Amino acid sequence: MRKYLIVITIVLVLFSLAACGDQKATGSVVSSSEEVKNNKDAPYVEGNKNIMRRENEEMQMFIQRYGWQMQRTPSGLYIEILNPGKGDLYKEGDPVNLEYRTFLLTGEMIYCSDSLGLKHFIVNRSEGIDALHEAVQMLRPDAKARLVIPSYLAYGVAGDGDRIQAFQPIMMEIHLTENQKPSQEKILANPYNY
Repeated sequence: MRKYLIVITIVLVLFSLAACGDQKATGSVVSSSEEVKNNKDAPYVEGNKNIMRRENEEMQMFIQRYGWQMQRTPSGLYIEILNPGKGDLYKEGDPVNLEYRTFLLTGEMIYCSDSLGLKHFIVNRSEGIDALHEAVQMLRPDAKARLVIPSYLAYGVAGDGDRIQAFQPIMMEIHLTENQKPSQEKILANPYNY
């Protein structure tokens, strides 16, 4: 969640800097081409827009390749609920146990709970992938879903330091284990287990 807020903050700051560009003393309107010439931050803003646009196109082609029926959330997360589960929706502060399989958009599986163990976290209160916090709040215990996650909701500009590179979208299949919510003590003992 923090990564997402940082990205939004940076983009807003860059947009506000772009809006504060030099104006002529006469009060005349500066054309957009003049703003780009005078605004030193414009290339960075445009670069970030291009990265996000390219990632979104890549994710859409990946989804179309498999014929999935996914919904896009306002944040840019793509989700397909395969099994809605039972009970109440997860909400902020709920502890979660999550079975998962993580794939690159090449189709290569890179992480799996079968070998690495379940992910344990507290909704919107633990570090980790922002997309998971968003997705579980649309799900109930025993739910299964498929996620296609843009890099800014996954591992961002740094990657994960292992198999996921910078600016790399990923796909996850998740299963929220039914009625096996971990204790807060277990999560706090290992907050980076996801």
